[in-house]
Amino acid sequence: MTETTTQTAHAVTMMMPDPAATTGGEVATQLGTELAINTGQIGFTDAQRAALRQLGIEDATDGDLAVFFHVCQTTGLDPFRKEIYMIGRNTKLTEWLDNGEGGRRKVERYVTKYTIQTGIDGFRRKVREYAHRNGDTLAVEGPLYCGDDGEWKEVWPGKTPPVAAKFTVIRNGEPFTAVAHFDEFVQTNNIYEGTGQGRKVVGQEPNSMWAKMPRNQIGKCAEAAACRRAYPNEFAGLILTDAAQPTVIDGEVVEQHRPPQRARGTSALEARAAAAAAAKAPQPAADDTPAVTKPLSEASRRKWLNKMFALMGEGKAPDREDQLIVIAGILDLDTLREHRDDMTDDELRTVATQLNDWKTTGALEAQVTELINAWSLREAAQADAAAHESAPAEQGDLLDGGDQS
Repeated sequence: MTETTTQTAHAVTMMMPDPAATTGGEVATQLGTELAINTGQIGFTDAQRAALRQLGIEDATDGDLAVFFHVCQTTGLDPFRKEIYMIGRNTKLTEWLDNGEGGRRKVERYVTKYTIQTGIDGFRRKVREYAHRNGDTLAVEGPLYCGDDGEWKEVWPGKTPPVAAKFTVIRNGEPFTAVAHFDEFVQTNNIYEGTGQGRKVVGQEPNSMWAKMPRNQIGKCAEAAACRRAYPNEFAGLILTDAAQPTVIDGEVVEQHRPPQRARGTSALEARAAAAAAAKAPQPAADDTPAVTKPLSEASRRKWLNKMFALMGEGKAPDREDQLIVIAGILDLDTLREHRDDMTDDELRTVATQLNDWKTTGALEAQVTELINAWSLREAAQADAAAHESAPAEQGDLLDGGDQS
């Protein structure tokens, strides 16, 4: 047996699933809990729906959940093990409606579009199942990383991200190699300059996960692409979570999105607040009277408040004052409200929706912290400015250095 054959055989032993394991929708039944998706099940149970709400898709319609269940059952991927996700993003849609006078008017509104994405653990499990089902030998090589010199390395010690990552899936001795370039896959946030109406985008930077673990992220993208090349039919339609861009929904670029969900702190909060409110009702045409949002019942408002308080706690803002600061930051207020309940129904929806968006993208704690820090810096700058009111030059320097958004 050659060295290559020996290496491949060892890799197969390490990678192959238990031959007794089942595939398809039966895989999840091994959990043995009420969250298990059983063979013959036709939809999510109440317990499963409750668990899914904790994963951030509480606003999904029955139709969206039916599609998600179908994909989970047919692929055998388990959403409760975070092998597969359904992620909602606010999307701007344009419709043309009859105006009743023989003409048409353009109406734009925000709706939540859901896309189903697969975690890297889902790709790893399925590629082994496909190999076992087909009787294929299977091995992997990588990930490897390279810089501008094109030299591939197993370890990338530098602080700067690698230029690319490479991963190879070897199926029946045939290598299927995929190369993922960092600048093509990195997910970014906008960098803003200025305040208020003068705020503008001046650049982009990697989001929190890509900035913290660039090697891991780009390596997963290369690994998923190699799995797809080795089994193109089986992986058709599966999107890797870490490779999915916020501006693409199910492979189709929509006409226009609101600012990316993972924008930095107070940046784009004006647009987000408007977008969140717009998501509840169609935007009126210029010659129409403003649409009136249906008031919340007392019970519904209490549910929205409880949801907001729970998200505040998850964002490490359990104190009343910190929560008032977060509310002011999201609503772009200059002063703090006296009570957390001093919000209109639309404002409450906007705050809770924004917090939930941050939770969905994994940025909740970071965004809440940045809002609180920005408010503290602004208060400090205002206090210093008041103390040096007799020195205009120094006062101007302080204000220029503070966050006056």
